[in-house]
Amino acid sequence: MAIESHYHSLLSREQNEHVLRFCPSLTEKERQALIQQIQHIDFTLLEQQRRLIRNPPPTLSSIEPFTDFTFIGQGGDFSKGKGLLREGKMGCLILAGGQGTRLRLDGPKGRFPVSLIKHKSLFQLLAEKTLAAGKQAGTTLSLAIMTSPENDEITKRFFAEHHYWGLNPEQVSFFCQGTLPLLDSQGQLFLESRYHIAEGPNGNGQCLHDFYKSGIWKKWSEQGIQYLNVVLIDNPLADPFDAELLGFHARQQADITIKCTEKVKPQEKVGVIVKENGRVGVIEYSELPDSDKAATRPDGRLNYCCANLSLFCFSMNFIQSTVAKTASLPLHKAWKAAKFVNEAGMTQLSATPIAWKFETFIFDWLGYADHVFALLYPREQCFAPLKNYTGEDSLETVQQAIQKRERQLLQDVTGVEPPSLPFELAAEFYYPTPELKAKWHKKVPKTSYVEP
Repeated sequence: MAIESHYHSLLSREQNEHVLRFCPSLTEKERQALIQQIQHIDFTLLEQQRRLIRNPPPTLSSIEPFTDFTFIGQGGDFSKGKGLLREGKMGCLILAGGQGTRLRLDGPKGRFPVSLIKHKSLFQLLAEKTLAAGKQAGTTLSLAIMTSPENDEITKRFFAEHHYWGLNPEQVSFFCQGTLPLLDSQGQLFLESRYHIAEGPNGNGQCLHDFYKSGIWKKWSEQGIQYLNVVLIDNPLADPFDAELLGFHARQQADITIKCTEKVKPQEKVGVIVKENGRVGVIEYSELPDSDKAATRPDGRLNYCCANLSLFCFSMNFIQSTVAKTASLPLHKAWKAAKFVNEAGMTQLSATPIAWKFETFIFDWLGYADHVFALLYPREQCFAPLKNYTGEDSLETVQQAIQKRERQLLQDVTGVEPPSLPFELAAEFYYPTPELKAKWHKKVPKTSYVEP
């Protein structure tokens, strides 16, 4: 066909014409799906991906430990933040483009059940926290959810099937992140199925562009929202409406505030906040030399002690003024296992890494900000990542962290020692109203699921 000849010529310039090899046996619908995908490939960006494979990563420029952080609990930030929440000044963006593959879940990671008694999903926990925070503030709070092409429809359907867990659908917005092609060891495109080129999500670095382009930024700005809290779906201790963070951010008149915790083990696989050429940045775990990972100060604390949790507060005005400047964030590569089509035309998953995956990261926005601050939290208040099916950062460790956090929350509300048996708190205990505190003062719950 002439149209296939056109794309054969286009792809052959990059030695990628092999992705058309199954065209003669494709249905018209399959052929059009493949052609549409090829039409959306940015070949200029593809060449950047190939250069990143060919060239070694740049040597780290002058970096030094970041030490200019502030501990929470200072300056009346919590009270100030609660006042701003009452005025509806903050919205929350949940980054939820990931799949639950490593958790042995077929579908969006946000559908994974994590709570101890009710087995609530990650999505439900954050939706109910949004509802509870709104009750405490006496206003309707706005929520945006970034999906991926792979899970967009399923995520929206999941919310609708559960009636948004009490939220008004009007206060929840969705938008979809983009994708980038995967490349093989030779820097070439390859097929995931007979009519689909292998690709993956383009990372969380583009989330603010996509948030802005989707029209949500404009809608929220017109509603008076001035601050955006960004959290990851796989951290059930994330606080979507953190009054302390909001108050601090507003008091400092910050462009970006990083919500962080102390890294206590050199081997912990998290990025760290650094000063790079005098500006605040983040270095990934894999990019920091081993000697720097283990280096300590005289008091025994790690030199590079501020762990990046991918929790950020952005000023909406900063997003608007910076979105054009960050259109070409640096790409980061990773060598991964991937699905591929064999010579028989069957899709299979590689047992070992076979492909380069490319992403942009949200922390690269830091380099464009003049006013960056870091607020240091106790780990048990804010960070319990769910990454693995077993072992470290698994459901077992996450549930232990949630239980520890909720024991403290219950004690804060009741003023008495919590029961020793396992229990689960309703979201209202994370955002207690005066009425809830009065009702539960000096009381011990008698059920495993504790409601207001």
